[in-house]
Amino acid sequence: MLAELFQAAKTIISIAVYGKRRPSWDWKLHMFCDIVRNYTKQLFPEFLDENIESLDYKEVHRKFAASPIPSSKMGIDIGVYIALGINVADIQIDASKLSGFGLAEEPLKRLINLDLSDCSTGRLLPFELLAAWTSCEHHDEVSRVDYSKALDPYPLSAEEKVILYLHGGSYVQGSPDSHRELVAQLSKCTKMRAFVVDYRLAPLDPFPAQLHDALILYNYLLKLGYKPSSIIFAGDSAGGHICLDLFLLLRHGYLQGDNIAGMVLMSPMPAFGLKGDSLKTNEAFDYLVPIPLEWPTSPIRLAYKPGHRCTDEYKQELDDPILTPANGCLAGLPPIIIQCGECELIVDDIRRLHEKIKGDDPAAESKIIYEEYKDMFHVFHRFLDRPESKQAFESLAKFADRLN
Repeated sequence: MLAELFQAAKTIISIAVYGKRRPSWDWKLHMFCDIVRNYTKQLFPEFLDENIESLDYKEVHRKFAASPIPSSKMGIDIGVYIALGINVADIQIDASKLSGFGLAEEPLKRLINLDLSDCSTGRLLPFELLAAWTSCEHHDEVSRVDYSKALDPYPLSAEEKVILYLHGGSYVQGSPDSHRELVAQLSKCTKMRAFVVDYRLAPLDPFPAQLHDALILYNYLLKLGYKPSSIIFAGDSAGGHICLDLFLLLRHGYLQGDNIAGMVLMSPMPAFGLKGDSLKTNEAFDYLVPIPLEWPTSPIRLAYKPGHRCTDEYKQELDDPILTPANGCLAGLPPIIIQCGECELIVDDIRRLHEKIKGDDPAAESKIIYEEYKDMFHVFHRFLDRPESKQAFESLAKFADRLN
């Protein structure tokens, strides 16, 4: 608390002396950026590759668990939610369809086989089902007095569309709890219930464990009776990256017939191999901190092959289309909306992703919506009282109407 008060005082003095960093920013945005940047530098400390053998990844994992993204609330005036779980032994995934799926093929096969070998005890994959009242307003059996049906994961009707949501957090943090307010707003504006998977986190469960868990939730929804064309993928930051990878995985071997209904990407993490100039030019305007890839404590190094040195071969792997989708083929995507902030650290790489989608798919112009919000930073949507956030959710509502 004392550290935050000290940082707040520094921020106020900085505004008084040097003025606002961006014209539309109020003191809250300045304060938020400075506090989170300071917090991030503590979470991802400097560490040299030559000392990588001494890095205790269990301790790193415990540190993240002890410093979670703060819990967020959802008022009963917005809707209701419930914590549920999937017995992964009940979800059959055909590992043979992974053949040829790049550098994720073998790790995914190992994860699938590990679940099969552990089926006697059974791994439970937690998720949260969140239902804004607007998502139930056309279903007579649901009311604010009796909302049990709203929290029943089965389809409310044959036509119901739902959101499969993947939260952000650099692959090392985040949960349905930390993103509840954000997802509640998304459920409210789109009038769709949301399934938010509590996927495993790095470094103890590095990529592609998160993609594996997302695939399990997708197959669970199919088992409940939802069609692919009834499911919208949505995610922020790292969750946006998992959304893209999940689609690429389905396109590779698991989609039979219908495509998914759509995709919502809010400040998506566009690549593991980030290269845009905005990593430097926007450093002063985002709460994201450009942690050097050479540090084994960087988010990228913790998420992918923790414990490996940052060799030329490792850097090449980060450019693989599974980790950096813009380096692969992005044809065949469903209708998609990408929203990001003009001042994001990673905005140049997001722009590159957008351009690649447009270039790969002849129908992209009619399917893709790209919105860049002036003066805004990473996942600005969380500031629900900001006009930019309100405008973004209004746009998401219109996008959802198009899908219906």
